[in-house]
Amino acid sequence: MKTGRPFEPGNKFGRGRSRGSRNKRSLLALQLLDSHAESVVRKALVDAMKGDAQLLRTFLGHILPRRRDAPVKTGPLLVHTAEELALNSEAVFQRAVSGQITLQEAQEFSALIEDRRRGMDFAARLHALEEATAKPEL
Repeated sequence: MKTGRPFEPGNKFGRGRSRGSRNKRSLLALQLLDSHAESVVRKALVDAMKGDAQLLRTFLGHILPRRRDAPVKTGPLLVHTAEELALNSEAVFQRAVSGQITLQEAQEFSALIEDRRRGMDFAARLHALEEATAKPEL
């Protein structure tokens, strides 16, 4: 076998552990933490109330799932005309720049506004096409 190469040619055993898989020690540590999560949280809360906030942040990050898709307060957004949609797009941009909403939330709002604009445009074009092709009744 040549030096500097991890496997000799014709290796029958594959490339090692698959990417993203955890080793036994990590799995055991996660099982131990999961089985004692309630007592760990209690202890962390007690210690946090005594002034150890870092401990609380460390354990709660592993035990409590992050909240996803939380409602975002934007205030009234009018969506009846193209001009209102343009104003809404600017308002969302301003809120993102000022830090009132995250960039992810701003992108999701912008996608909603764009979908609404496309739907309105499609409906207007369909209506115009129906009027243009309507045959006068005899």
